[in-house]
Amino acid sequence: MTPQAEPINPVLAWEALRSTLRSSNLLAVALVALGITSISTQIVLLREFLSVFYGNELVIGIVLANWLILTGVGSFLGRFSERYTADESAIPLSLVTLGLLPPATVALLRFLRNIVFTPGSMIGIIQAFVSSLVLLAPYCLVSGFSFTYFTTTASRRRGANLIALSYSWESLGSAAGGFLFSLVLVPLLGTFQALGILLVFDLGLAFTLAWSHQNRLLQAVSASLLCAAAFVTMFANLDAVTRRVLFPGQELVYFKDTPYGNPTVTRQGDQMNFFENNVLMFSTNEVTTKEENVHYALAQRSALRRVLLIGGGISGTAQEILKYGVESVEYAEVNPWIISIGRAFTHALDDARIHVINDDARRYVRRSSELYDAALINLPDPSTAHLNRYYTVEFFRELKHVLSDSAVVSTSLLPAAEYQGPEAKRLSSALYATLRKIFTNLLIVPGERNYFLASDGPLDIHIGRLIDQRGISTAYVNRYYIDDQLLEQRSREIVGSLEGSSEVNTDFAPVCYYQQLAYWLSYFGFSPGPLILLAVIALMLGLWKFSAVGAGIFAGGFSASALEIILLIAFQTLYGSLYQMTGIVIAAFMAGLALGSWVVRRIFPRPGIGNFIGLQLVVAGSCLLLPLVLSWLRGADLAPVAVHLVFTVLAFIIAALIGMEFAVASVVRGGSVASVAAELYGLDLAGSATGALIVTAYAIPSLGMTNVSLLVGLVSGTGAAICFLRRTRYRVQIV
Repeated sequence: MTPQAEPINPVLAWEALRSTLRSSNLLAVALVALGITSISTQIVLLREFLSVFYGNELVIGIVLANWLILTGVGSFLGRFSERYTADESAIPLSLVTLGLLPPATVALLRFLRNIVFTPGSMIGIIQAFVSSLVLLAPYCLVSGFSFTYFTTTASRRRGANLIALSYSWESLGSAAGGFLFSLVLVPLLGTFQALGILLVFDLGLAFTLAWSHQNRLLQAVSASLLCAAAFVTMFANLDAVTRRVLFPGQELVYFKDTPYGNPTVTRQGDQMNFFENNVLMFSTNEVTTKEENVHYALAQRSALRRVLLIGGGISGTAQEILKYGVESVEYAEVNPWIISIGRAFTHALDDARIHVINDDARRYVRRSSELYDAALINLPDPSTAHLNRYYTVEFFRELKHVLSDSAVVSTSLLPAAEYQGPEAKRLSSALYATLRKIFTNLLIVPGERNYFLASDGPLDIHIGRLIDQRGISTAYVNRYYIDDQLLEQRSREIVGSLEGSSEVNTDFAPVCYYQQLAYWLSYFGFSPGPLILLAVIALMLGLWKFSAVGAGIFAGGFSASALEIILLIAFQTLYGSLYQMTGIVIAAFMAGLALGSWVVRRIFPRPGIGNFIGLQLVVAGSCLLLPLVLSWLRGADLAPVAVHLVFTVLAFIIAALIGMEFAVASVVRGGSVASVAAELYGLDLAGSATGALIVTAYAIPSLGMTNVSLLVGLVSGTGAAICFLRRTRYRVQIV
């Protein structure tokens, strides 16, 4: 007889399912979710702070440092979670909180910007530091605490030290979140839609955990919030509501989150205003600016055929160029959404002679075979590493290869003034010295900005007379508004005030960027010296105060964040837009951390202090090799896909070494799981915060990327030396 299958007992099946969900597999998913949410939130908030505070890399460094410090404090506080690991109801509660805080933080940031600060005003460094510290504190403290708590709970369940494995799970989630956010969510969705999807994911996991532990209250709360979050994400346009408050008194006409930034269009009466990352690019009817951008340079030549325009094309500049009867205007603009809003809201690009080049201008110049009679660089001051790349000797050398023999180049700096402070003079001197390396003749024409004209042919300061001779119709730049004699006198005074021994601005030694940063800080009477001194003191205390392993982890965190920033800024310097690449590099970095911490026991079956020291020395060696790799990349003409791949692989390899360091340290460092996880994770983040602050605020602008790489190698080597001197305190531990 065929044996009869026993009927399924639904009660036993239900309990079996609950038992499965109570396993550490679901807790691993919670750690992955923590990583996904944390990295996505970090990317969003970095972009938001940069946009709302009109910031640069210094603002990024301050926000990132606050993020890491606060998360580290939360991790230290997590050591007290050991007493609560038996009651796991806090796990779904943590996920609910981690899901709700990011959209709340973005909304507060946008709403409070014009309440706490004067609309349209620049925000100082101290204000940016305090604001980001306050706004980031809730999320970062909960996030850091949750890592230690989740790790301690997982270790208690397994009866083993799972710090390295938990670190790997969390890093894996961060890698997935970075790729998901950068490649999928940002191009397709708005900020609140992307955060809404993350919230739904966290709430769904929280509900599953609450259900598995039969916590009816948390089930009801998470289910209700899940339904509300799904509804709001699908049907409410929170991006539009919160963006309107950033532009008081203006009608919000258009906005878009893109991989390159946030272009926005507003209307005030008959005037249209065009913003990128909340910074005003131009407004319609700005006659003076667009005429100065064009006519100071183009009036120098009587016959023009082809003109290269870098930036500013949709402001009406391209139309002004056409007044010279040119055959073609090539307008280079890397952000296709800028072109889209230009075509949608202006007639600036309607003429068939205007050809739009959707590419990075430096990459286009490097590969172009055309010859131009003039090149107009209409870009903001070199206030970021990205903008500085259009003011370097390498760029001007590349540009000269696509210019005719007597072609004119125009670029500009700063609002013009009769008196310029020392910071402004040093900036102008650096640009003047840089242009002098490439071109025979230079001329500074003062206007609303100081325009630097460069050429191997003759240059004439008598702009009014030149415009009259050419027969060009202008509203402002003509002999009725411009006194050529006064213009000549002011130009001579500006040139005479410049420093003759100024350094030349280069890609990897960004002198103009550093001087522009000093000029910007002078508005607020702020010197970065005390801030840097504080970071250096923290670095020294981290290396000497803590245990040898703790000092090594601190040095490893410092090296990790410093090298990550070097890679990001190097990519931006060499290849342009970083907006989308930021998430990709961060994701690759987190994937490297995950793999490194996961495979370490397969490489070192009996990890000990010697392995830890060796890994630090390998990181130090990588710092010495990195400048050679970057130098090779600067000279190589690689396809964009290959460039992205090289930087992604570099980030992955460096992070894998750091992940292996952390995993070995978690074994070598003795103590309870909660205390070890709290100490190592906290010190790792504290070191990362110190590295981010020193590198972005001071080291790269003032020392250059090569010297910074060597400095980071010295820090990693010092950590190895400290561990070597104290190595006898540690014995090999197997867990």
